[in-house]
Amino acid sequence: MKKRQLLDRISPESLEKMIPCFKPLIRRYRAGEEILSYAEAEPRYIAVLLKGQAHLDVLDPEGNTFRLESYGEGDVFGELFTLPLQANTYIVTAETDSQVVYIDYEHTITPCDKLCHHHSQLVGNLFVMAAQRTQALSFHLSLLNLPSMREKLLAYLRFARLEAGAGIGEVFEIPMTLTRLAEFLCVDRSAMTRELKNLNEAGHLRSQGRRFILL
Repeated sequence: MKKRQLLDRISPESLEKMIPCFKPLIRRYRAGEEILSYAEAEPRYIAVLLKGQAHLDVLDPEGNTFRLESYGEGDVFGELFTLPLQANTYIVTAETDSQVVYIDYEHTITPCDKLCHHHSQLVGNLFVMAAQRTQALSFHLSLLNLPSMREKLLAYLRFARLEAGAGIGEVFEIPMTLTRLAEFLCVDRSAMTRELKNLNEAGHLRSQGRRFILL
């Protein structure tokens, strides 16, 4: 299923009518700057990454930090999409210079007096986006539960090939750097590089940077 975006199926004319209704707040962030942090709380905003890249880290009560998600242009984030667990803190940080739009959560889920079609479409888009986010997180967890690094790598690469629309023996490019892939799979970067070399030598794949061929 194609990745749903917040403004899909909303015309430019409808968008003009929505701006005074939703009163979105747009902010810019520099690379490395904290965009948003939250703990156990009711959702306040729906945040959409208009430009740039960002990631979500989780800080547990013992002070341990781990990467949970990465965001690209068009992705949504906030309490609604990653409901915070008790005692954990969730921190969204800009990886590159970024631009974020914030939409008030209560206003989004409460229909206006006119019951506008574009309001219903926006809520529908958010529903699909939430479902797709859940699907992505489930896939991520299934990867992390695989017993070996080789299995994690091959399972991810098969998924990335399908997402890219490539067939067996066709070149495709993964949507992240190898460093970010190692973080995504929770494996050591150097060990992953060695495993990729072993897979190349064993004839399972061909790779150069972010470009792969599964054989």
